[in-house]
Amino acid sequence: DARRLAETMFAVEPYKSRRSDFNVRALAVPTTESGIHNPRTAAARRTPLGTSYNIFDSERYALTMDNRAWRDIASAAPYDAVEILINNRYYGGGGIFNDQATVAVDSGSAEYIFVHEFGHHFAGLGDEYYTSDVAYETGSAEKIEPWEPNVTAMHNPATLKWKDLVEAGTPLPTPWDKDAYEKHSIEYQTERRRLRATGAPEAEMDELFLALETWETKFLSSMKFSGKVGAFEGASYEPKGLYRPEADCIMFTRDKVGFCRVCRRAISRVIDLHTAR
Repeated sequence: DARRLAETMFAVEPYKSRRSDFNVRALAVPTTESGIHNPRTAAARRTPLGTSYNIFDSERYALTMDNRAWRDIASAAPYDAVEILINNRYYGGGGIFNDQATVAVDSGSAEYIFVHEFGHHFAGLGDEYYTSDVAYETGSAEKIEPWEPNVTAMHNPATLKWKDLVEAGTPLPTPWDKDAYEKHSIEYQTERRRLRATGAPEAEMDELFLALETWETKFLSSMKFSGKVGAFEGASYEPKGLYRPEADCIMFTRDKVGFCRVCRRAISRVIDLHTAR
């Protein structure tokens, strides 16, 4: 699993071009039971790292809150970033900047989760999606400029933090078929909640994710400004007032589009920081 997921990440830019800047080490930690604690499914586990689902009261979010336990284990090898691999089929993972990232390795979406959550952990990227159930949302009418490099409140389009990547003639904000996207997403989220509430097998959840990926890939690539850097409203759990750089990105959907140009640059800057380039 460690090799498989590392290879997945190094197939995505900018990691692909910067692979020689990374060392990857795997630590195998023995445990009495496979899997981790999940209070939503009554799967009780006590693991050496203390990893659990339902962090921040989000059924899919997994982390360990036992900082000393996981750092004691991680100290067996030099590290700048840590990814915790969870032996679970249940969809989930998490990522905190400069702390840790996790992934359920047997989920049908493991490759996506690994790359997405490592983006949070390693480069401080923000979530660009806004229609999923999440533990955190401001609901505030006034949006403060986010610190994450790939989300903006764009109080002044002239000082947009990725303005240098916007082609001449691209309007700011950048129009996209937001209403149609939200209509489809509401239907999908309703079905996702139903599957979780009824305890449906993970295979059914995987089928739902695959159907959504197929629809979103086609939909988000067929608009006038698809593939362009701009400021697309809807990001960081907020439908209004926050903007993402491109119509699609791995920080927005599970689509196999990789990182947008703003995210790629942000990741490259962190790699440069670690390698003193």
